[in-house]
This record gives sequence, C-alpha cells and structure tokens, in this order.
Amino acid sequence: MKAIILAAILLTVSLAPDNVRQVARQVADWQMSHLHEVPAAPETDWTRATFYIGLARWAATAGQEKDFDAIRRLGEPTGWQLGNSDWAPPIYLADDHAIGQVYIAAYDRFGDRRMIAPTVKRLDYILRHPPQVSLAFDGAQCLQRWCWSDALFMAPATWFGIARIQEDRRFRDYADREFWATKDFLFDRTEHLFYRDSRFIGKTGVHGEKIFWCRGNGWVLAGLVNILRELREGDPLREKYTDLLVEMADRIAGLQRPDGFWSTSLLAPSADGTPESSCTGMMVYGLAAGVRIGRLDAARFGPAIARGWQALAAATVDGRLGRVQQIGDGPDAVGIGDTQFYGSGALLLAASELVQ
Repeated sequence: MKAIILAAILLTVSLAPDNVRQVARQVADWQMSHLHEVPAAPETDWTRATFYIGLARWAATAGQEKDFDAIRRLGEPTGWQLGNSDWAPPIYLADDHAIGQVYIAAYDRFGDRRMIAPTVKRLDYILRHPPQVSLAFDGAQCLQRWCWSDALFMAPATWFGIARIQEDRRFRDYADREFWATKDFLFDRTEHLFYRDSRFIGKTGVHGEKIFWCRGNGWVLAGLVNILRELREGDPLREKYTDLLVEMADRIAGLQRPDGFWSTSLLAPSADGTPESSCTGMMVYGLAAGVRIGRLDAARFGPAIARGWQALAAATVDGRLGRVQQIGDGPDAVGIGDTQFYGSGALLLAASELVQ
C-alpha cells in the first residue's frame, strides 16, 4: 500500500505545472541551441518543422514570446516558403507541407499575411491539379497523396488551418476527403491502429504479431489533435475526427509499457520491445488532449498520461531528450542517447497539453 501511495505522489509531482514547464523550457532551449547539428537538413524540412510545431504550440500555451521570435527568425530568411524536397514530387509531398502549420501559428500571432501567402499559393495549385494516383506504397508516385501514416500529421492541419484563415471550404473539403481515404486504406479495424503504409499489411514480427509502428500511430494521434484545433466548435466534421481519436486512445493506452514508454513496435511483448521517446510524446499529447476536450475519462487515462510524461522527463538530461528513434519507416533500434528534432517537438506538444 505504501508503495502505491508513493508512486501516486511521484506521478502527481511529475505533472505539476512548474515541473512540466521546467522540462519543456530546458528542451526548447537545448534544441534551439543545437539547430545546426544536422547541416544537411533544410530549415523547412519535416524534422525541424515538427520541432517548430511543438515550439509554436508551447509558446502559445505558456506565453513565451521569445519562442515566437524564434519562429519569425525561421520564416524571414526562407521567405515563409514550404519545404522543397528533392527526393519526391515537391509540390504535393506532405512532409513539405508540415512547416505550414508553423507559419499558420505565426500568422495567428502576428497577423502578417506574408507568413502564409506561399502556403496558400501551393495548396491552391494542388486544388486545381489534384493528384490521381493509388495509395499503394511505391516509394515515389503515391507520395503525391497521403499514402503513409506520417503524412496525417504533416499535411492535414496545414490544409484545415488555411481553410480557417481563408474561410474557404475547398481546402477543408480536400483535406477531409484525403484524410479518410488514407484512413480507410491503412487502418486495421480489428486492432484500431494504423499500418505505416501498405507494405506492412500482412507482415508479422518475430512473435507473429502484426507490425504497427509506434511513431506512425503517434503521428496520426497527434495529427488528429492538430486538426481538431483548426476546426471551429460546431463544425460537423469535428465528431468523426474526435471519434477516431477516442477509438485509437482506447487501444493505445492498453499498450503502454510498465516503464511509461511505448515500444517502437506496439504489439511486441514489453520484455522484447524497445522504449521510444518521440512516439511516447505524441501518445501523451493525444491522450491529454482527449481528456482536455472531455472525450477521454481522466480517471482512466490520467495514470497513463502521467507515466508517459515521467518517462519523457527521465529521458531528458539537461534539455537533451534521448531514446528517440532516428529517421525511418518502421520499428528499429533505439539508443539511450539518440535524439532528433521531432522528438523535442513531440515533448513540447505533450507539455502544452499538460500545463492546461
């Protein structure tokens, strides 16, 4: 009994707003001071965009003006342009649209239309020239659409944000149509989880389990929260996105490891699974948002949220978040010292919900 009481006290302390703010501030500052450790990564690529998405949400929640100044310093030299990858169709690639969420946050803060004008132009072009390709993953053509689960974090919230600002349903309707096409293609209705892409459908792990990548599902869960933030109260679209968040949350909470992390392969036995931070940050973000909007029960999901945050805090040393799986497309090895921009962004997203 004493051990249970002590554990409850420790979890409560770890979620105290001041403690959450301290960890988040350290992570934001550390990552900002290490932006150029990967010089090959463009300033507007998806890895940095995910960090800045987290930073923007954290700044708005915590009233951190200096973080919005950092976002302005990102946008001005790049002319507020979206990403421009050279390995896939750059106009359509969801990864390149992720930075648009950062520009939308900057516009909401500063009201300067220069910050979103290139994004509006790019998305309007796509509306006039919609891609006509299959969602079956081929590593090239299908990337013109949202044929992999990560894309549901990268692009839809940008489209819904522009629809809100422009008051133009065309952007909203396109994003809604494409999101549910991807969901119907990649969602396993028995497991209530997303395959990363069609290559994983029918594949099994070493224990015979289906392969559901943790970060792939984390991308979707966090993406749902970001979509809901862009949809106004009373919008008839809100219900189905909320319902999907609840359906995934019910499954995801039951897959948490005893140490508070989620494993890179969600259905792998905990003893053989690999704990991972970027996925855990997104799971905490999604679950906490579900509680905040009143669709997830705090008594049931609160302990999972608290354990997840405690795991993230424990993996952070002087602002450097470890246990972040490197860039990939499925479960892989993770080192205790591995870090990445998107891991820091996921932690900041989680912190932004917890301090509310």
